[in-house]
Amino acid sequence: MRNNVSERVSWKPLFVFGVLSLILAYVVNKEISLPLPAIVMGGILGGAALFFSTLFYPEIPFYVLVAYLPFSRTLQGNFGGLMTALNLMNILCLLAIFGYMSPLKKEKVGTFPKSALNFAVFLFALVGAISLIRGSWEYGAWYMEKFIIPLKRWLTPIFLYFLTLLIVRDRRTLKTVVLIIMIAVAVVGLLTIKEHIDIGQVGSIEKERVGGIAEQPNMLAAFFCYYMFLFGSFFLCNSTKPRYWLLLVPMLICFRGIQVTFSRGGYLSFFAGGLALSFFRSKILFVFTIFALVIALMNPILLPQGIVYRLLSTFKNVEQMDEQGRREIAAEGYEGEEVVLEGSSRGRLIIWKGALKIIADYPFWGTGYGTFGAVIPFYAPELRGRRMDAHNSYIIIAAEMGIPALLIFLWVLSLIIWKTYRLYKTAKDPFLKATALGFLAGLFGVLMANMFGSRLHHEEISGYFWILSALMLRGLLFETSTSPELQEGVGKVKTAVRTLPIPVPAVARSRSISSSLRRLDKMKYGVKE
Repeated sequence: MRNNVSERVSWKPLFVFGVLSLILAYVVNKEISLPLPAIVMGGILGGAALFFSTLFYPEIPFYVLVAYLPFSRTLQGNFGGLMTALNLMNILCLLAIFGYMSPLKKEKVGTFPKSALNFAVFLFALVGAISLIRGSWEYGAWYMEKFIIPLKRWLTPIFLYFLTLLIVRDRRTLKTVVLIIMIAVAVVGLLTIKEHIDIGQVGSIEKERVGGIAEQPNMLAAFFCYYMFLFGSFFLCNSTKPRYWLLLVPMLICFRGIQVTFSRGGYLSFFAGGLALSFFRSKILFVFTIFALVIALMNPILLPQGIVYRLLSTFKNVEQMDEQGRREIAAEGYEGEEVVLEGSSRGRLIIWKGALKIIADYPFWGTGYGTFGAVIPFYAPELRGRRMDAHNSYIIIAAEMGIPALLIFLWVLSLIIWKTYRLYKTAKDPFLKATALGFLAGLFGVLMANMFGSRLHHEEISGYFWILSALMLRGLLFETSTSPELQEGVGKVKTAVRTLPIPVPAVARSRSISSSLRRLDKMKYGVKE
């Protein structure tokens, strides 16, 4: 059997969900507001269509969910405020679960894969829930009422990991999900560039920064750094085929998207992901990339000037500051310095120092989920009167949930990296190999981006991270298992066997169904997949 992508993936759903992504992007860009009756009627009709299709094909609502995920913040789908708790995200998840359990679907329900990664992810989610319960015991019922919804939003992307493992049962579904993700990421890139054009040049970087689907520039930059390398990996793994050079276009669109966020953490995350992409693909390419980066740093004129300006703005000359600025740096202990960090960077150092004191006082359980902003002013007096984020995922997890939670989180990340690397090294399917390489590069972008902010706390940013993590585990099972059910799906194998122009007993006497099909394919018996 050939591994040609076009034979493995049905292009009809890709076209449909590509159009869906464009429609969602258009609605976001135009800020279209529909009348409430139209919203309700559309929800009823769309829900009914999804419900009946779900009875036979549980992957359909999951495809819709994947296409909708990046727009879940700007288009919450709560039907005009009528259904705050049961929004479109929750409805699509429930429909996918219902379809998975439906007795009418075409294929048999498989077993849930056993893996240490599953246990680690579940344990991390459990620790987060325990943190909320313990906090409500210590602070009172008001704490539970205030943070139960934020915790649910934090847990939803993690739930998508397990949902993906349930729905994705064959290679075709896996590949379709990956391609929908790539289409959605490219659409988000186009939407970001369009928003930047609409803003124009207003004489201030802060006003020109684009927040896009995340409504926050640093978050948007992290989104691109996590997933844009999928385009680069498919190009590098198929560089001898001219059509794959077209994938450089969406990758450049995403890079431009990072540029217009003016996010220093985003720039560093892009460099980390790019270096990882070249390192794992080819050591020669990695050396060349390092050489090119050194040349660019020595000659900043070779870099985009927006990036250079933003990075250089990290440092300020004291002599060029006004009197108020000089008093601020003197109060912070920088008196006598000629060059200091700008205010945002200095503030992060203050926050991190205060956060380390919090961790020292609450090393095991932390202060409770969502409490960092209220607690940090007591440990950093300079921040009194302000609620501040930790600007670091690792620190905020340790401060709010305790050091054990941080260790579990690092365990989860290490397992995801290891399994993705294993899939890349062992995959014989070119599509799975390219996907693993792109996600592996994106994982190093994840590691870097979360050094400068909490970039895994929102559905629209981290949803694809957990979905792709589950796909890596599924892909690894497809590549390492000899079971025909895992390789192609029970229904597809049975269909292929029924179309053989020879008696079934002859196939049964062969070593395996899959090997027999491969031989028949070579003999041009016209096996249908």
